[in-house]
Amino acid sequence: MSYEIFTRKTRKMSGPSVTLNVYGRMQFNKAATLRLEKDAVENVLLLWDKDSRKVALRVITKKDPRAYRIAYGKNSNGAGFSTKTFFDHIRLNYSESRSLPVEFGEGDVLLEFQIPEDAFLTPGQPVLVRGGRKEVKTA
Repeated sequence: MSYEIFTRKTRKMSGPSVTLNVYGRMQFNKAATLRLEKDAVENVLLLWDKDSRKVALRVITKKDPRAYRIAYGKNSNGAGFSTKTFFDHIRLNYSESRSLPVEFGEGDVLLEFQIPEDAFLTPGQPVLVRGGRKEVKTA
């Protein structure tokens, strides 16, 4: 019998990172979550710069219908929130999860990250619709 070595598709990142996953969620690793907890972040606004393909989170303390509520995991192991409508808006291909490094911002920007150009759908590219059964629709 001959074995082959399985190569992991994702790498563990030791620094702060975000995973854009197949369920339409933005998940932060432990390093990023510790910073969110340190700053007592509960709600954020999602900022999008189309030209540079950058996403930023702005902390807010007042109620705002545009805000996302951060959900924290047990033991500070992670945090995240649902962003499916945002992913659809920017035409992100989230048929596979991808982890990206985050940088902590200054002023009212808590953190930011850049999405690689190849992570977006091209016009007419099929999009997987989740929920119930699998279907395919065109973007």
